[in-house]
Amino acid sequence: MNTNYNVIRLLVTLLFLFTLLSCSKFLEEKSNFSLQSPNTLESLQGILDNSIDMNMNVPVFGDIHSDDYFFTEKEFKAVDDQSRGFYTWTGFPYNYPDDWALMYVPVYQVNVVLDALPKIEGVKSEKDRIKGAALFYRAYQYLQGMWIFAKSWDPQTSDTDLGIVLRQTSDQSVASKRSTVSACYRQIIGDLVTAEGILPELAESPMRPSKIACYGALSRAYLSIGKHDSAFFYSDKALKVKKDLIDYNDFSSTDLLKPYPLSRLNKETIFYAQLTTSYPNLHPSYGLVDTTLYASYEDNDIRKALFFKARNGYHSFKGNYTSAFNLFGGMAVDELLLIRAETNIRMGNVESGLDDLNTLLMKRIKKGEFIPYVGLSQENALKLIKNERRKELLMRGLRWMDIKRYNKYDGENLKLLRYINGTKYELEPNSNRYALPLPTDIILATGMEQNPL
Repeated sequence: MNTNYNVIRLLVTLLFLFTLLSCSKFLEEKSNFSLQSPNTLESLQGILDNSIDMNMNVPVFGDIHSDDYFFTEKEFKAVDDQSRGFYTWTGFPYNYPDDWALMYVPVYQVNVVLDALPKIEGVKSEKDRIKGAALFYRAYQYLQGMWIFAKSWDPQTSDTDLGIVLRQTSDQSVASKRSTVSACYRQIIGDLVTAEGILPELAESPMRPSKIACYGALSRAYLSIGKHDSAFFYSDKALKVKKDLIDYNDFSSTDLLKPYPLSRLNKETIFYAQLTTSYPNLHPSYGLVDTTLYASYEDNDIRKALFFKARNGYHSFKGNYTSAFNLFGGMAVDELLLIRAETNIRMGNVESGLDDLNTLLMKRIKKGEFIPYVGLSQENALKLIKNERRKELLMRGLRWMDIKRYNKYDGENLKLLRYINGTKYELEPNSNRYALPLPTDIILATGMEQNPL
């Protein structure tokens, strides 16, 4: 492995730990209940409040295979062989450590909680809150896993297409088997609906799940499988509770020059999580923002300065809702506004969809320079909202899912391209590789069926 990469990875780890130590009092007071035998409601809550396991393990594997970033030959040579392989969609087979394994860390913790909860006496409302939070955390991980390791939902084949492993118990002697795509989405949506019914509307901290977080996750889930009416329903429910937007016009010229100007746990945040730092591909020292994507921001778009930092003639990303290099993997108001806008447009309510988009862009474009969008055809409005979604939500673990659904349901035929050392690498629309392979050691240990390449 490259020495420079080892140094960077060590620095990444140290800075990540420093960031955690610098969190609010809410995070500082966590106790490591996960090392104890959970026999009280307090100990169960302590497991769920272990933010390193529960909030910092959102898979990034999809985004590192996406088209929002690129390497020059210099960056390509600087990273390890595995990261190069992932960049060119040839990084298989691969083994632990990986996002598949990290995804099941919070799943295991959740199952410990759910297995213990019925055996512990306590106030029903408190037990419900713990159960709801546990179900949310598990569903959140499963949903990300489905976007990465499974084919897009297809009503003709979802009962036979392979999904992920639905671990529903902490008993590690129970064999791991892959469920179907249909069964996985039923489990995810069912758990989120149950959680929504027993969680408080808003949590005391965005680090914890809430009813509105369930609405957001449900809108995501339905959007990803092309159920636009349901995605609209849940995004609308969420936005009726919380619709705060940061006005980027409030950032001073000095603010725009800061390394990471957007604050952690800001007022847009509905649920706080971070993408894993498993691979260097998206670290700002290596990954560069796609040049076509960067060029799509007009000069009067504040995000052009707020989101990006010039580096060696290109740009790296700094627009994280984390106050650090760590990529935001949670949910925020801007995303739900864009989901409601897109689904409204898809259902024929074009002006309502454009109203939501205009509401967002008024907070992103320099004051006095934004001209609201009106009178567009459904086709042009949908094209616009897709472009704006990519510009607003890059590096949040969503692009891979978006590419898959645009190709599967809209027939966009997006082909991904990489150029390295004069060699062109291609990922064809709807390729088998959009369901990324599982780690080889997992396949060997369990005998599960591997995704075809």
